[in-house]
Amino acid sequence: MLSLHPAKLQTLLGCSLLYQGIPCQVIELLAEEEPPILVLRATHDRKVIQANQYGDASGWAPQTFTAPLLNVRGDRFNPDLPELIGFDLLV
Repeated sequence: MLSLHPAKLQTLLGCSLLYQGIPCQVIELLAEEEPPILVLRATHDRKVIQANQYGDASGWAPQTFTAPLLNVRGDRFNPDLPELIGFDLLV
């Protein structure tokens, strides 16, 4: 497993990344998870119908994604987030 520096992970907050070809902004970091998970908000103008806790449509909102920072084996960064290679996040 890659050894990530917790303080350096905080530098990702607010950064723009491509996730599966969709331009996104990092809005939250779930660092207590193993591996850490990024919460991303799509920055394009398309909105999706947001469901409430009961599954009922409650309005339009920007699309959000959760993406693990590392791949399944934990030995490389998530291939769906190619820009992570350019960040200094390792210990």
